[in-house]
Amino acid sequence: MHGLHFPHPIMLSAFGVIFSALVCRLLVYTGIVPLTRPELARSGTFLIYNTLPLAVMAALTLGLGNSAYMYLSVATCQILKSLTPGMTLSLTYALKVEEPNGLIIACVLLICVGTAMASSGEMGLSGLGVLIQLLANASEAFRVVLSQRVLSGSTSLPLVEMQYHVAPWQSMCLLIASALVELQTQEHRSAAIKVVASSPLVFLCASALGLGLQVGALLVIKIAGSVTMKLLGFCRNGILVLFQASRGAENIHNYQLVGHAISMAAFVLYTLVRLNGLGFANSGSRTTGPVKRKYS
Repeated sequence: MHGLHFPHPIMLSAFGVIFSALVCRLLVYTGIVPLTRPELARSGTFLIYNTLPLAVMAALTLGLGNSAYMYLSVATCQILKSLTPGMTLSLTYALKVEEPNGLIIACVLLICVGTAMASSGEMGLSGLGVLIQLLANASEAFRVVLSQRVLSGSTSLPLVEMQYHVAPWQSMCLLIASALVELQTQEHRSAAIKVVASSPLVFLCASALGLGLQVGALLVIKIAGSVTMKLLGFCRNGILVLFQASRGAENIHNYQLVGHAISMAAFVLYTLVRLNGLGFANSGSRTTGPVKRKYS
């Protein structure tokens, strides 16, 4: 998108969510994927306690996350983002989605510390910037934990059905966030419309890829949990950096290598613990099965 001069990540994310909403609605309306809980479409309680919070948190994550770069250096933002798995783990416990034991907590903390070491560089601090980034972290943690609760908790919806309910509202919130953060002037809006109109196929493909990324992320959350999904992102970045360093394409300091090594080792241990079922004291969606909650 840089080649097309379209520096609007929130709007681009909105295109992916809009595409997801259209596809999921089409699948449901044609009967290819029937709704397992059709009453949720008419439930004000489900809308208020699940759909709207998920939509708002998604918009806040992108809006606040992009705004933080106006006040902080990239290194500072990455260090602050390393706190997100810890926030996510705390929320899974607070909302009774999962109950991690001491070993899982230690692994997550080690990954956070290793990521912070690996991301450290020139620091640029701003009180407002730190607050914005921490709010973005909290929004992202709430979003993934709420997604896990809807997919595997008391509601236990299939992926397509969850997107059927959430994606339209999420796309609306993202469009509002983009208008407030990225497209504040008529000049910016006109330029964005011209770019989209000049390359519709490119944006259609990007939207389809956005659908794939959303489904992939939700599938990981449903199967392995919200904490694992966040940790996978950090480990993916670490593996990419180490690969680039091994090729001589990127210079990193020794303490950054140590940080990546700590993160990788802790993630391997975390994965082994989860695979052996030792990491969580109890999880309703993984033991006796979720008790489906009734909505009015």
